[in-house]
Amino acid sequence: MEQREFGGSNMAKPSDNLFLHADGDAFFVACELTKRPDLKGKPVIVGVDRGIAVAMSPEAKRLGVTRGMPVFQIKKLCPSVVILPHHFDLYRDISERMHEILFSYAKRVEVYSIDECFALVTPPEIKYFSTPEKFMSELKREIEGSLGVTYSLGLARTKTLAKQASKLEKPAGVVMLLDKVDETRALKKTPIEDIWGIGRQTIPKLARLGMKTAYDFVKFDPSLTLPKGEGTTPLPLEGVRGRSARFSRPLFELQRELSGESIWDVEDNIDPRDQKSIQCTETFRPASTDPKIIWKELAKNAEGACEEARALRLLSNKVSYFVKSSEFKYRTAEVKLPFYTSDPGLVLSAIEPNFPRLLKKNERIRSTGVILHNLIREEKAPRDLFGAQDKALKRTRVEEVADQIREKYGHDTIKKAASLKKK
Repeated sequence: MEQREFGGSNMAKPSDNLFLHADGDAFFVACELTKRPDLKGKPVIVGVDRGIAVAMSPEAKRLGVTRGMPVFQIKKLCPSVVILPHHFDLYRDISERMHEILFSYAKRVEVYSIDECFALVTPPEIKYFSTPEKFMSELKREIEGSLGVTYSLGLARTKTLAKQASKLEKPAGVVMLLDKVDETRALKKTPIEDIWGIGRQTIPKLARLGMKTAYDFVKFDPSLTLPKGEGTTPLPLEGVRGRSARFSRPLFELQRELSGESIWDVEDNIDPRDQKSIQCTETFRPASTDPKIIWKELAKNAEGACEEARALRLLSNKVSYFVKSSEFKYRTAEVKLPFYTSDPGLVLSAIEPNFPRLLKKNERIRSTGVILHNLIREEKAPRDLFGAQDKALKRTRVEEVADQIREKYGHDTIKKAASLKKK
């Protein structure tokens, strides 16, 4: 990736939010290959249990296998192809781990499908890595090093441009559209039928108006203003050669998005109390080999995750935690609690006995994380005969008072001793 100064002339400004789109490459097949590395480089498809090809490896595509092709036909025409059944638990696991990685880089993430997601990347999140190029490079390295699959990544000034960017250099591509020159080049490469958001029935109508590429679509002048109260009602336009064209409001907004005007936002408005896990992770600099420093960082993550859970009145009885080395090697462990809690003291007490096993001598650790699993609403916490759950809830009340102190006097006013910096 070409290194450029963020915020230079003709580029997105350092004060601007950017949009990221991540799209899994041959996702189902890639997931299967994490369990069957012996099949890498071979023609593989997924779909034997459905009777048709649902996903294909690049090698299978080169043999002429297409999506939806019947399995019996594939076996006849391409006997060397390996045909596998679906394993949706595996796909969901890798997808959720991808989302957890993305949440460690950006606070707002939209899960679009099992193999696609968007994120809103803010200026401070870019600034941490100094440039957009380094941000994307670090993200790509972590995804591939941690998951064993590849994603094509797009970063741009609008959500639609980010989606188009991720398509341009598949597989495993990283494309950034941060200025008009790059946007124009990308739009000219994109056929009209490959524009996200344009339906199949609309494509022939746009083609009849002389539009062959996304650039033609952006430059087409509908000569209209949207009247108040028009909603999504199609608006009559005068097309070329005397034809009558009709643009709906979503189509008009799509045109503005592709021209670099941000209209559509990342949608993360699901009920936060319905989430099944909460993760808090942070990269620290410089990387360290000191167990005390690493534990301090992990304790901060436990406090952060538990504080978020308390704000939502959620409880967890299963906690996983990890360390990540400078070489992007992960070591993880988990602990099951005999009760549900959002008290970081109880979480850290459960983690501490096995924490040293995650560390290797002289290995530099750059990041730690804590994930609360099996989240339930506080009012639904099951009670037990021996009162362990009630005792855990009483402990949580102390933390809730601490939350009130932080809200009034500042976030760092009161903390667990384990997460305090060495004085």
